[in-house]
Amino acid sequence: MRESDTINPEQKVMLPSDKFAICISRSQCSGGVTFAHLLGDKLGIPVYDDNIFDLSAKDHNIRRDLFVKNEDNTDFSVPIIYGAEYASSGAMITYTDNFLSNKNIHSMQSETILRLAAESSAIFLGHTADFVLRNHPNLLKLYISEPMAIRIKNLQRDYEGVSDEEAMDRLLKLDKERRQYYNYYTGMRWGRCETYDLALQPSFFGIDYATDLVMEIIRAKQFPLMGTSLAGEH
Repeated sequence: MRESDTINPEQKVMLPSDKFAICISRSQCSGGVTFAHLLGDKLGIPVYDDNIFDLSAKDHNIRRDLFVKNEDNTDFSVPIIYGAEYASSGAMITYTDNFLSNKNIHSMQSETILRLAAESSAIFLGHTADFVLRNHPNLLKLYISEPMAIRIKNLQRDYEGVSDEEAMDRLLKLDKERRQYYNYYTGMRWGRCETYDLALQPSFFGIDYATDLVMEIIRAKQFPLMGTSLAGEH
């Protein structure tokens, strides 16, 4: 398959008007994962984070690490090498003899995100889901971040012995990689207010209030609540 044959997933899926999607971008060590799962628990809807890699691998019958490599990649012009030893048994992927382009891998992952959004209301954490679902009739795009001092403490909580300077360097590097990936595939600007509907600092609001605030926004926007914990409210 040539690069010009890359699938445009948005042309294949009609997103339902009786469901909604919450897409969350976040800076590293800002509590975005905790926020997403607490919100998902309160709403009673699924949260898709790095399990997107597993689901995409299953959908397309190729190895999970190809999707991980693509998001870790910093040179998007270089294809992901997979070779015969990396392909799943019975895989039908034959774009070339031994590689998949980054755009094709991203396109496959996007197809999985679209499928999941068509099946139920859900929360999507990262993976350019806000761009992939940009045509969803009921979409809320959030950005979660914290001051650097809090992010450093969060990283040091998870990795003992890391100095403030080392933690800051690591966080800035991760932010840069995330920004490059997002900007490359979306043409938008990661972390900029105009890209999102709402930006939050959970530590300022308190995480419970922050999740309750998002639930109030869902009500105010009259998103369809069928299948959520809010379905019986008036």
